Amino acid sequence: MTTATTPPPSLARGGEPVSAPGTGGGPLDWFESRLAKDPDAPAVVCGPDTWSYRQLDRNAHLITERLRGLVGPGELVGVRLDRSPLLVAAAVALARLGAVYLPLGTEPAEERLRALTEDAGIGCLLTEAGAEPPVGWDLEQPAPASADGATGGLSGLGVARRGEGPAPRRTEAFYAVTTSGSTGTPKIVLVPEAGLANLVRWTCDRLAIGPGSRVSLLIGTTFDPHLMELWAALCSGAALHIAPEEARGSTAGLFDWWREAAVTHCILPTPLADLAFSRPWPAGLALRHLSVGGDRMRVRPPADCTAAVHNMYGPAEATVLTTSHRVEAVADAAEPVPIGVPVSGVTVGVVGPDGELLPRGESGELLIGGAGLAIGYLDAARTAERFAPGPDGLGGRVYRSGDRVRMRADGVLEFLGRLDNQVKISGVRIEPAEVESALEAHPSVRRAVVVPVPGAGGAPRLAAFLRPAEGGEPAEAEVLAAARARLLPQAVPAVVRVVADFPLNANGKIDRTELAALLEREPSVGPEPSVEPPVEGEPSTEPDAVGAGPEGFVLATCRTLLDRPDLTLDANFAEAGGTSLAAARLLAAIEEEYRIRCRAAEVMRQPDLAALADLIRRRVSRG
Repeated sequence: MTTATTPPPSLARGGEPVSAPGTGGGPLDWFESRLAKDPDAPAVVCGPDTWSYRQLDRNAHLITERLRGLVGPGELVGVRLDRSPLLVAAAVALARLGAVYLPLGTEPAEERLRALTEDAGIGCLLTEAGAEPPVGWDLEQPAPASADGATGGLSGLGVARRGEGPAPRRTEAFYAVTTSGSTGTPKIVLVPEAGLANLVRWTCDRLAIGPGSRVSLLIGTTFDPHLMELWAALCSGAALHIAPEEARGSTAGLFDWWREAAVTHCILPTPLADLAFSRPWPAGLALRHLSVGGDRMRVRPPADCTAAVHNMYGPAEATVLTTSHRVEAVADAAEPVPIGVPVSGVTVGVVGPDGELLPRGESGELLIGGAGLAIGYLDAARTAERFAPGPDGLGGRVYRSGDRVRMRADGVLEFLGRLDNQVKISGVRIEPAEVESALEAHPSVRRAVVVPVPGAGGAPRLAAFLRPAEGGEPAEAEVLAAARARLLPQAVPAVVRVVADFPLNANGKIDRTELAALLEREPSVGPEPSVEPPVEGEPSTEPDAVGAGPEGFVLATCRTLLDRPDLTLDANFAEAGGTSLAAARLLAAIEEEYRIRCRAAEVMRQPDLAALADLIRRRVSRG
């Protein structure tokens, strides 16, 4: 019996799974039941185009027939599609075929794609019609047109195959997703239908998703939360609304889309939510539930936010979502936002170095078990490292998350950081070893060490320290260009330094803390930015000259956002480390300064910052 002086163990269970949103035993059954019940209800909305459940069924059937004989049950199929009705139809089609949906994003880095496909034995890729197949892949005959015509120009499907014999089968998996790997190659997580079913049950019940709900499809397709959006909508009879790029690229575009589409449920990556919470909250929204996840929440919702905000936590190895916490705007802003309590069917525990459960109030590693647990990785050895029997009290098989947490006396979890070298950049889990391996592939680099360092606003960024190969002189631009072919954009280092050797600690290992400190001790680059106009009105590209007008504004803002004081006007925003979230922050700054609206795509496609400044000048002149 627990006494008043003895804290209970750090163990919490999310309760029994809630009722299913439809008849049958899993997501595909629930979709089919909604299709039979109300076939003419809106299923997918993309701008002015809407597919009913009947139309979605027809288009999924066409894809199923197109792939029959090419894809078998349990075969991993790489999906290189953006958020679109075509993606939704492909997800339904692959589920009907019993194939394993593996989202890769629209433009995965070439070497990363090669490593993934070879590791997984992928023999089939789905792309949009007209997209060039990767090297070594052959396009099959074009897919038939949509049964309902060329809706939104998204009806064509490209199918690429590799003629290397039958692909391996994983019939127990419903979908798969990639994460960063400590061995230098990405890991592939296999998730069973039961895990997704548990997630969908909880999401539809707790967030009140059902017929009449308008659910966002906003999360990028390389991230598994988009499956939570997709299947929660289709299983409940809701309409899935596909976010335009403007909604992902700026808070103004996001607010406009929420209002125009009357979105009721949305998931936002934490950095974009932090930015949205920092802006004046729009009135008249239909938004009822806003789920936030992917990183540590640093900004609470404003007091006038009318939606229920949920801070969510969960690794891919536990089917997207493990815990959830309702965030109150009136709470003390200085207090960290908890990650909450486990969802239905999930069990969590906090253990010490010996693997035993700790008393509540003590920090340790988070273990996850229960209905959301993944099958494991495609690699059995990696699976054995992270999935193991749980300690007494937790019971069963668990996933060792590597996350350091503390369970409060009320059973609510607080996230404290990582126990290993893994770091999150813009919501993406990055293994420094994978980045190091990509950098070392360049012939001028003998050894690379990558460490996280504080960036603008306190968010981490990656710094790479390179020791040259014999006779080599690593050039930052060349090394990073080669690394981009192997890495996710978020994993490309923001800072590169060439060193003769690495500092060692008392144990003779590389002292990563000292490497990070080297950057802090570096003198600042040049004097404080000047606001004087450049000579003869020409924008200077010197690192310490900012200048006036749009050029000065763009340069100063990008230097701050990207934490790159060396940026010049001839730098490319994306290649300098600009992500979609950095673009959103830049757009917000442009709107506040000049009272004009630009789109994220316009920022990302400019050849350099000077061209972006010219775009602003032209937009201002037109009023």
